[in-house]
Amino acid sequence: MQKSIVSPLCSGLVIPGLGQIINQDLKKGIIVLCAVFALFVVGIIRLLQIVQSVFRSGHTDLLDSRTLMTRLGAEDPTMLWCLGVAFAILWIYAVVDAYVGGRKMDQREAGDIPR
Repeated sequence: MQKSIVSPLCSGLVIPGLGQIINQDLKKGIIVLCAVFALFVVGIIRLLQIVQSVFRSGHTDLLDSRTLMTRLGAEDPTMLWCLGVAFAILWIYAVVDAYVGGRKMDQREAGDIPR
């Protein structure tokens, strides 16, 4: 594999959007990075809301792990699952797009595809 495939692919595996930036597709890379950041922030906010609701609900002993786990289990994790699925889809898209972009760059450098 050529350098223009390996570098964006490995970067995209670590940080979604970085592979697009390395492939000189700055606009797409920034959009993917911003989307990942937004998903992360929304996920943290939702997680904090769940934890706050657990600690606000009642006067039982919160140091008891069984009670704490029961309350956490009673919360609805649907939004967290949706955010996780959205992140996975975005991550897979970013990796595949970085790979495809790197292959196109290699083919252009080899003279197989005209610019």
